[in-house]
Amino acid sequence: MDAPFPLRPLDQLPVAIDRSAVEAAMRPFLVDGAEAERIWRADYKRRYSKSVRRMLKRLIGAKKRDQERIQSEYGPAWAAGHAKYDPSFGARKPAAWVWGERHLTLDGVAAARLRAPMFAAVLAELKPRTVLEVGCGNGINLLSLAGAFPDVRFTGLDLTAEGIAAAKKLQEGEALPPALGEYIPLPKTDPAAFKRIDFVQGSAADLPFADGQFDLVFTVLAIEQMERIRDQALHEIARVSGGHVLMLEPLRDANMRGFRRLYTVSRNYLRGSIADLPGYGLEPVWATDDFPQEVFLGSPLVLSRKREA
Repeated sequence: MDAPFPLRPLDQLPVAIDRSAVEAAMRPFLVDGAEAERIWRADYKRRYSKSVRRMLKRLIGAKKRDQERIQSEYGPAWAAGHAKYDPSFGARKPAAWVWGERHLTLDGVAAARLRAPMFAAVLAELKPRTVLEVGCGNGINLLSLAGAFPDVRFTGLDLTAEGIAAAKKLQEGEALPPALGEYIPLPKTDPAAFKRIDFVQGSAADLPFADGQFDLVFTVLAIEQMERIRDQALHEIARVSGGHVLMLEPLRDANMRGFRRLYTVSRNYLRGSIADLPGYGLEPVWATDDFPQEVFLGSPLVLSRKREA
């Protein structure tokens, strides 16, 4: 068996991801003090018990996740819009996260905010002209990046009508809502750039784009939902990429044992590994999990280069 692809710390990557910027981005949604560890342990115990119950249901034949079920789960969440992205709310729903050995009691709404400096560092290094996010949800990742990279043509695709509608509704305004503007941790070279993002409804299994249309294609916890169509989705992502693919997904490399293994299997999440990517025409360049992660789900950030045919 081949050795697993190495997961490197941030300071060993060939891209300048600023650890302090990630730390600062999550700070408004972090719980500190004496209560933090108690909350962390209680959430860990709750999630573990829930995963065990879910696993038992799977064993007795509970309904598996398919596209219809995914739409029913995520549609209402995206329809709620972007009001939750407000740093002034603080940590309203703190949960158990980790960063290496460090316990973080963090509200999950911080996720897109703390990842934005990492994605921005990759864009600054690769300098793509066209970028596609597959599984963009309500567009929060693209909304976070657009203002800092006004010369990039961004496109977002999502399975849910609700996610696309929420993103397009936001574009009707002349500016981002003030709270959302505060949520985005990146500089806004062009505050109106968010209005130029193209949002498209569609399936990752049949992307409505030309071969090699995008310099960079990225996904954020989207392929995790596509285990039933994983092969089609990854082949399609590779097809429409003209250069690189960036994935932040719960690949098996970070979910091999313990609670994380139980959770991913119980949810029927992605079971592929970094070593599988060459089979889809993608050559891994580097990978890291050295950033805040949900305790129950490891999701490394992996950059791949499209292989020449």
